[in-house]
Amino acid sequence: MNILYRNLILTFALIGITSCGYTLRGNLVLNESIKEVSVYSNKYSQLSNSINILLTNNNIKTSGQRNSSNYRIQIFSENFNRRQLSVNLSGRVNEYEIIYSIDFNISAPSEIGTVENITLYRDYSFDENQVMGNTDREDSIKKEMISTAATLIINKLVAQTNSM
Repeated sequence: MNILYRNLILTFALIGITSCGYTLRGNLVLNESIKEVSVYSNKYSQLSNSINILLTNNNIKTSGQRNSSNYRIQIFSENFNRRQLSVNLSGRVNEYEIIYSIDFNISAPSEIGTVENITLYRDYSFDENQVMGNTDREDSIKKEMISTAATLIINKLVAQTNSM
């Protein structure tokens, strides 16, 4: 009898979780009709590579061709800037802020979309005694920002395809 109640509770819990629309993080829910997405940029882009990886991990073909019969993600520009956030009493930098700005376009088949912009900000502490560690930290922050931007662009693609 105890096993019956446990199985019944487990069944209701699973039904409740699936009925509320819960999905695992990183799982894309794209329209069934989308089989291929064109992802391209005017020059080499780590962001477009990251978008391609996210799409192929979710069994969606990607191509670098400007095919108007597919959904298209075009990366126009991506820029990293760094500025000083704070300085110490001797005038040396304590903190930097990294700014990542992306101009992109998501367009449906045979349509022209509008250019959108995403700007991400991250800051980190700078220690002049550990210059190599600071460089590694800045590189890892930049990689994380690229990954975040790719996820945001994919989420915009999902929202656009599900609204049609």
